[in-house]
Amino acid sequence: MGEGSDLEIIKKRMLLEMQRKMLEKELKKAEPDYYNIFLKYLTDDGRIMFEKAVEQYSDTAKKIGEKLGKLFYSGRLREKLNAEAVYWIFYEIGLPIRLETKIVYKKGREYKSISDVLKEE
Repeated sequence: MGEGSDLEIIKKRMLLEMQRKMLEKELKKAEPDYYNIFLKYLTDDGRIMFEKAVEQYSDTAKKIGEKLGKLFYSGRLREKLNAEAVYWIFYEIGLPIRLETKIVYKKGREYKSISDVLKEE
């Protein structure tokens, strides 16, 4: 056995390593985009609630979306998620979505915020 056979062995190892890397890239391309699958299963108000979650928890919310997308893809979840469902999913895992709330006072056809009513008194 000479230097020629050692060189051939090294070339074969390098070739196998390149083929392995190419196969890994192809497998990654073949894997579906679970985040987009998740987004398809949101109702309009569910999408708005999820956007609020992304604003507040960014990367964590996106990871949760991917995990839920995997569940939809595998068939373990089937129904669309509305705002209430999205809110409770995040609440149950300890990430409550903070919502802007307003209390309004209606007298006749006039609407006033509760702060405006208290200022007048």
